[in-house]
Amino acid sequence: MPEAQAMQRFAPIIGRWKTSGVVLDEDGRAVMTIDGTDVYEWMPGRQWILHHVDVLMGEERTRALELIGDHDPRTDTYAMRAFDASGAYGNMTAHPNADGTWLFDGDAMRSTLRIADDRSSMSAFWEREISPDTWIPWMRMIFAAIE
Repeated sequence: MPEAQAMQRFAPIIGRWKTSGVVLDEDGRAVMTIDGTDVYEWMPGRQWILHHVDVLMGEERTRALELIGDHDPRTDTYAMRAFDASGAYGNMTAHPNADGTWLFDGDAMRSTLRIADDRSSMSAFWEREISPDTWIPWMRMIFAAIE
């Protein structure tokens, strides 16, 4: 698959999103709210996507930039490289699933992203690994398209 075509898989997420959700404790109870915006935009050439995060998690503001791209045709994955305002950075991979969802996989964390058929909303369920092969719910998020 040519790189430009491989990146087109991300077309449904391009745009501005109103972000809301909750952070969950180890028993799956909501302990903190999430509220803000996420923006996904093509970089020139459409080989990379720039993802802007600006959310409140509880009372703490989280701002980050993430680059998504660098498709690996052997594994059908994409690199995700995030940098936040505190100076921290991380790497994840994005993998498209046959059912239209995406798996975002990182160091002891993973998320499944579902995009609504009409592309007006998305939902993400995040998990964190607390021991080898033991995953617990971490965050539930909803993204509503901003016109």
